[in-house]
Amino acid sequence: MKKVLSSVFLSVLLFNMGLAQSKLTDSLKTVLASENNPELRFNLIVKILENEDVYLVNQIDSSACKELLRIAQSQKSDAMLATSYNWIGYYLFQNKGDNAAALEYYFKALPFAEKVNDKRRISSICFDIASVYGVLQSQQEFLNYTRRGGRNLPDESSPKYYYMLVQYQRNMANHFLATNQLDSAQQYGLAFTQNSVRLNATVFRTQSYVYNARLSVKLGNIEKADHYFKEGLASTDSSATNRASPIYGSYIPYLIDQRRFEEAKVLTQKFWTRSKKYPNPNLQLSAARLKRQLFDKLNQKDSAYYYLNEETNAKDLIFNQNNQNIMQALAFKEQLRGIEEEGRKAAYQTQLKQYALLGSLVVFSIIALLLYRNNLSRKKANELLQQQKDEVETQKKNVEYALADLKSTQSQLIQSEKMASLGELTAGIAHEIQNPLNFVNNFSEVNTELIDELKKELAGGNKQLADELVDDIKSNSEKINHHGKRAGDIVKSMLQHSRSSSGVKESTDINALADEYLRLAYHGLRAKDKSFNATMKTEFDETIGVINIIPQDIGRVILNLITNAFYAVSEKSKVENQKSGVSYEPTVIVSTKKLGDKIAITVKDNGNGIPESIKEKIFQPFFTTKPTGQGTGLGLSLSYDIVKAHGGQLKVETMEGEGTTFIIIIPFT
Repeated sequence: MKKVLSSVFLSVLLFNMGLAQSKLTDSLKTVLASENNPELRFNLIVKILENEDVYLVNQIDSSACKELLRIAQSQKSDAMLATSYNWIGYYLFQNKGDNAAALEYYFKALPFAEKVNDKRRISSICFDIASVYGVLQSQQEFLNYTRRGGRNLPDESSPKYYYMLVQYQRNMANHFLATNQLDSAQQYGLAFTQNSVRLNATVFRTQSYVYNARLSVKLGNIEKADHYFKEGLASTDSSATNRASPIYGSYIPYLIDQRRFEEAKVLTQKFWTRSKKYPNPNLQLSAARLKRQLFDKLNQKDSAYYYLNEETNAKDLIFNQNNQNIMQALAFKEQLRGIEEEGRKAAYQTQLKQYALLGSLVVFSIIALLLYRNNLSRKKANELLQQQKDEVETQKKNVEYALADLKSTQSQLIQSEKMASLGELTAGIAHEIQNPLNFVNNFSEVNTELIDELKKELAGGNKQLADELVDDIKSNSEKINHHGKRAGDIVKSMLQHSRSSSGVKESTDINALADEYLRLAYHGLRAKDKSFNATMKTEFDETIGVINIIPQDIGRVILNLITNAFYAVSEKSKVENQKSGVSYEPTVIVSTKKLGDKIAITVKDNGNGIPESIKEKIFQPFFTTKPTGQGTGLGLSLSYDIVKAHGGQLKVETMEGEGTTFIIIIPFT
């Protein structure tokens, strides 16, 4: 009979969830008065709070949260504690705006949910934590907890699977949209939209329209943006809730930016009227601000001034209301603390009585021990004080010596990095310079033989054959001259790389410079490891011509990036070659491209890539992933400083296991 009555009460409650906060409170009182079974009471309250209409109007009642916690503690249920702490955090975040307190309870809930392996609750808590970090504009933590929630989604057989999945997809889509990773944003956004339709939940459907409208604006598709904004507006109007701010807050600025002022007037008036209907100063502030922005654009100063006053009044009201919210939240947390204390006292009352005498003896023993130790400490205090003073003086001197040594060591390490770079270059130059020298020697020997033949033919009076021999000698001399200049250019490159930077920019063929260092870096690695082979590709923009740079500095940067790329594919090749049936072709691609008044120099490899956990550290001085003795950790740091000194940027794009791309962007002149 009680279960039947509970079902009736629940039906009535779910019918009335769209009503005012007072009616929700009355409905809760009715349930709590009619149902004595703790587990049924707990489940009924959770069902009431999870109803969509309650979520839409933010009608989370503090008495419901307190009752959930009281039942959970009385039943000593980890699963119930996880749920109750989760709802307390949600109440503090949504109703009170107390981010710190909300996180405190979310973090309380998480261990209990993990203890009972409640995937649905774990993912819910993680998404709630992500929402708080979203408000705090901590994008990395938002992403971390969204991914953690995604890893703990319930089984597909769970009735809450798609409800959790759509939250994960929504968060990921919004993260990639906010960080302008539009391909990923579109992928997650499509899944989010499809599952929102599948769930047929008003709140997700509206959020899906707003997301797709914002994405369409970024993609420049005004027609689609209009469509989604209108659908989102219709969905919001039909829901009859006070959660209108997101759609209006995105749609109206869009209309103003498109100079569609008549449509903006209609929507701002509708939003303004709605904001007056609900006692929510946040809505009133948003509506007044949009009104003021519209009239500013229309240059209607009187109306703009009027709504500026309304905006100011709303800010004042929010400030006062926030003070009240803070006090109410503190009082509410204190009540919860009392409930927790009562629960703990009830749980351990018997144990406390049994160990009361033993506890007293332990306390007296501890006090005696503390007094004894205190007396000993007083005797030693004066001795320690003098000793510490002497040690401080000694440490001060040691720190000064250490600082001087550190500066000297840093200078030596920087010089060591430069010498390591020069060593890489020299090994490549030794191979590169050998080719033109071989040509010079070979053609010189051929010319010697041709001159002997020429003498014979001249002596024999064979003028025609003599002329042909002269032409051959001339052609060979031109080749000797060409390869001699080639050797000279290689030596010049080495000298430029080895000497200190003059700081003077020179007109430089960047394509030739990049091509030169690509081959030198490759042969430098081959000089150390004869078994290494890699495919080298160049994709040069021939429209660039010459640019003004300090060639030895930019040359060092390019050589360092190319050397790192060859090292990466070499390391991956060693591992892949040990696997049977694996075909891996080490490849390094160097390209240039003109970008308006800038140029981009790109070094791309298909090595192991850089783990996400260390990506932010690679430009830090002395940070290296190479084994001890193979790198100082200064190459990328110095490269970053050189590019920055040229007024440019050094960026990295990487995917672990697939490869890395370094991009140098420097001004054209």
